[in-house]
Amino acid sequence: MHSLRLVFLLFGVVYGQLTNAQCRLLYHSQDLISTPDQDVAPDTVDQITSIESRGALSKYLIVHYAHSKRKLIAKNSIWGYMDNRKAVWRSYEKELFLVIKNNGGWVEYAVNRPVRTRLTAMHGAIMYSRTLDSDIKSNWSDAMADVPKGYIVR
Repeated sequence: MHSLRLVFLLFGVVYGQLTNAQCRLLYHSQDLISTPDQDVAPDTVDQITSIESRGALSKYLIVHYAHSKRKLIAKNSIWGYMDNRKAVWRSYEKELFLVIKNNGGWVEYAVNRPVRTRLTAMHGAIMYSRTLDSDIKSNWSDAMADVPKGYIVR
C-alpha cells in the first residue's frame, strides 16, 4: 500500500513539472534551437501560461500571461509557438500545424481537418514540407519537388 502511494506521489511530481513548463512564442524557425535569455530573472518577465487559437478561421491567437493578462497575437506575425508540453506548433496560412518529425531532410506535420461538408467531424491529416520554412503540402512528393534529381533525402 505504501509503495502505491509512493508511485502516485512520484507521478504527481513528474506531472507537475511537465505542466509548469513555460510556453514560448517563436518568431522564426531558428528560435527552436535557441534558448530564451537566461540573463533575465523569470519574475521580471511576463510568463506565458498558455496559448490557444480563437478558432480555425480566426487570424488571432490568445496568449495568456501570468496574473490573468491576455493578449491577441496575429497568427501571421509569428512562425509558431511551443506549448507547455514542449510540442511545437507552426502557424501557416491562418492554420496551426503540429510538428511531428523534423529530421533535416523533411518535416512532418499533423493537422485536424473537417470531414467533407460537416464542420463538427474532424480527422487528422499528415502534411509535409521540405524545411521548417518552406510551404506545407498534403503529400510528400509535392513537398520534395524542389529537390534535385539524384539527391538522397534521409
